[in-house]
Amino acid sequence: MADSYDVIIVGGGITGASLLYMLSTYTNIGKVLLLEKYDSFATLNSNASNNAQTLHFGDIETNYSIEKAKETKEEAEIVLRYLNLLPRKEYDSITKKCQKMVLGVGDDEVERIEKIYESEIKSIFPGLKKMNAVEISKYEPNVTKKRSVEEEISALKSDNGQMVNFRNLTQSFIKRAKIKKNSSARIKLNTKVTEIKEEGDRYIITANGNTYTAKFVAFCAGSYSLYFAKMLGYEKNLSVLCIGGNFYTSPNVLRGKVYRVQIGGIPFAAVHGDPDITNPKITRFGPTVTIYPELERRHPSTFFDYIKTFDFDIPTAASLRGILFDKDISRILWKNILYDMPVTGTGRFLKDEVNKIVPSLKISDIKLAPEMGGVRPQVIDENKRALVLGESKIKEHGLIFNITPSPGATSCLASAIEDTSYICDYIGAKLDIKAVERSLVDRDTMQITVRKLKNW
Repeated sequence: MADSYDVIIVGGGITGASLLYMLSTYTNIGKVLLLEKYDSFATLNSNASNNAQTLHFGDIETNYSIEKAKETKEEAEIVLRYLNLLPRKEYDSITKKCQKMVLGVGDDEVERIEKIYESEIKSIFPGLKKMNAVEISKYEPNVTKKRSVEEEISALKSDNGQMVNFRNLTQSFIKRAKIKKNSSARIKLNTKVTEIKEEGDRYIITANGNTYTAKFVAFCAGSYSLYFAKMLGYEKNLSVLCIGGNFYTSPNVLRGKVYRVQIGGIPFAAVHGDPDITNPKITRFGPTVTIYPELERRHPSTFFDYIKTFDFDIPTAASLRGILFDKDISRILWKNILYDMPVTGTGRFLKDEVNKIVPSLKISDIKLAPEMGGVRPQVIDENKRALVLGESKIKEHGLIFNITPSPGATSCLASAIEDTSYICDYIGAKLDIKAVERSLVDRDTMQITVRKLKNW
């Protein structure tokens, strides 16, 4: 006999955990089940060692459009509103306020900083401050120490710096979903989904030889979400390019986060320097950019499932050719291949990337941290022959597939609110909108979020 549920969530990272929290806290849905194939939560991209630990606001992300910056700001503020509901001890275990800036190095980047500052961005982030070298030295002395006086630099300093341990945030969502009075949420760890099929008005999932049924299934499994979509015959025009990266570490040389100017329309983050929320003695530099033939970093067995996400046909080949031979993308990829070379790679990375942020660091000061870094799914739309920038969400008949590249952790609650609204509308359940407004969403200032809700 199959276990029967209203909603099944596949994936116990931050996206799945935030959805479980929303469904069990703000709806009258009777039975919800979360299935996670590993023995704990947030073991992959939500793990603190596998991301930059940044709550993105859109203020120093120079590759964002104005609309994307507004949306990201709302998403971050929802996370902050949740954090402010927590007891102080739990809050402190998850997040820490920090300074942050985006640094322009050289004439072209300094000019870019100037144009960004004079744009609409100031009206969205009135606390953003433009700084010259002298002002930068007051906040980040090691950014200007031993830098050539002939090298032009400029920065935008934000007042919204926030470090987040996203694994601890994931566990907070799980804790609150489980402790809610009369909660019907169920969780099964070490439970790998191997098959899903549609039968009538329900879906049947097989995991570890057991069978579960549900009216609605939400896949919150990162790169694997597209794998499951294709298993059900959806989105044949999409593929995933798994982009991973490495981090280098040095002794602690930065007081806060220092990002670099990024190229618009490129989904890869420029190398940045960050303090580590789990280890205050170090600074991390990265990530590098590498294409990995696996759906999960350090899990080579996922190569075969990665292959299944591709339809090796003419549109796929044409899409890959167009993406990989794009002038800016190919330059970034080739440069990063050199960073991964033995012997010479560290020196190149130091000279080309780290010294642009901290000029005084020497090759003996930095080392590769092989245990750090994850993979992000960059979706390829074969119809458009291009990468899909930002979050990809596929909605079908009683199904959601969340494919979450960076900044997926920042958007976790906004995505969960949108999905919860959609699920309630589909299965005829009730979302307690007033409770959501009281705790998470300001209707007057979060217009982008409000527009996404089906039954707001």
